Amino acid sequence: MNDSFNFRLQRVLDYREYIKMQKAEKLAEYGAQLDREKNTLNSLLEQKTVIANEMGSKCSKGVQAGYLIQCNMYIDQLKTFIDRSIDSVSNMEKKVKEGREDLVEASRKKEVMDRLKSRHYTRFSSHLAKEQEKEVEDLVNNRKVNI
Repeated sequence: MNDSFNFRLQRVLDYREYIKMQKAEKLAEYGAQLDREKNTLNSLLEQKTVIANEMGSKCSKGVQAGYLIQCNMYIDQLKTFIDRSIDSVSNMEKKVKEGREDLVEASRKKEVMDRLKSRHYTRFSSHLAKEQEKEVEDLVNNRKVNI
């Protein structure tokens, strides 16, 4: 009698596990990119605040018009970079959300296969127990006949 359990769909289960791991890695990568984008955005916002404060303090002391023009051009450039960074952050947030949804879907598919494997193993073990019980009964019956 064959006592070893062999799940016919083990390759599918392994593949789904592999896909789940890939989705998790991709989600982690997207999360790291999102963090970098947020850090970039925060540094740009901080830089804009510092320049605006500096410009305001120098204006009260009296400065040359050329300096103010340069500061305004720099602030405008920072605003452009900030807008791009905000777009980039929102795109990364969408990717993270999609990645999370993909991971959840992959996890569900793997879980379905795990439950199927568990059911197959339960059937296998109950069938094996019945077979062993039947063999024991046959041995007992053979002993009674031989005695």
